[in-house]
Amino acid sequence: MTGTEPDSVDLVNGTTDILLRALRELGKSGKPDSANRLAARAWVLLKSNYPREAQRLNGLMHYLARLPELSSTPAVSQLSAMPQLEEHHEHRPKTRRTQ
Repeated sequence: MTGTEPDSVDLVNGTTDILLRALRELGKSGKPDSANRLAARAWVLLKSNYPREAQRLNGLMHYLARLPELSSTPAVSQLSAMPQLEEHHEHRPKTRRTQ
């Protein structure tokens, strides 16, 4: 390795920074469960040799667990799936107004 190449700790630290940002954005965009699963997979890979980075992922997983999962169904589809109320029109005879 030459003097200009990052060592493995710096490389893992930088990659973890990028991963944390990406997973946080995925969670905030409505997919926290997907982001949490990916974070868990990365945590398993890091926990033995890079415990500090694994701990950072653990913190992110706790953050993601509190975010709401947004439905992939558009709101318009949800409205159309709601039961429709039948409209009943009463037919009243027209009356003349007297003045």
